Amino acid sequence: SEVNAFRHIAPGSYIVSSELAMLLARAMRLRTLTKGAFDPAVAPLLEKAGYGRADVVAPIAADLHSWSIAGELLTISGPTAFDLGGIGKGYAIDRVFELLRDEGHEFVLVEGGGDMVGTVKADGSPWRVAVEWPGRPDSAVSLVNLAHAGFAASDVFRRRFRDGHHILDATSGAPVRRVIGAAATARSAWDADTMTSLLFMSPAEEYRKLATLYVAEYLVVDAVEKVYVSRKWEGEVYV
Repeated sequence: SEVNAFRHIAPGSYIVSSELAMLLARAMRLRTLTKGAFDPAVAPLLEKAGYGRADVVAPIAADLHSWSIAGELLTISGPTAFDLGGIGKGYAIDRVFELLRDEGHEFVLVEGGGDMVGTVKADGSPWRVAVEWPGRPDSAVSLVNLAHAGFAASDVFRRRFRDGHHILDATSGAPVRRVIGAAATARSAWDADTMTSLLFMSPAEEYRKLATLYVAEYLVVDAVEKVYVSRKWEGEVYV
């Protein structure tokens, strides 16, 4: 796959597909917004930490090679691999949604691993989505109304391994600790997915600015279980 095509390759500039270029362009913007904390080149760090592996591996070392994208030209300073899970799932869900709408389906809900995008139900009512309290599968922190919008949710409990989880701060190589769960609604699943990644990697005082950039609403639960909710969050909150 293209995300692994540069794992064993010399530094230089390479032409990539328009789709990968588009995903990396957004990732590069998120890297700037989070001052380097978000970086899809963390794939090698996750592997070194033991994500997806049962054998003993070396400790994490934050020694990522640099990369940039200009148009469809990817420039890398050394071998790397990309993990686009932080924004790629929402993008994929939107593509499925578009295919279904193109086939003439008027009322649609596409869900994939906690991210979704939908129209409304056939009776015109919104989809009701329960947002799980992070780490408590039998409890909800919110019940949100979803209508002609995208939704994304993530927490640090779903993909745990050894002493950490899958959401890494690329500047330190360590798992993010300030937030334990986040959810967002936006115009698309991709934008909502993008927003949740930003919420994990950014201080609370930046949430409103980021929400304005992606026309999103958000709910965040931090490490001491304080809940942050945007003013126009479409749903009930239970705290």
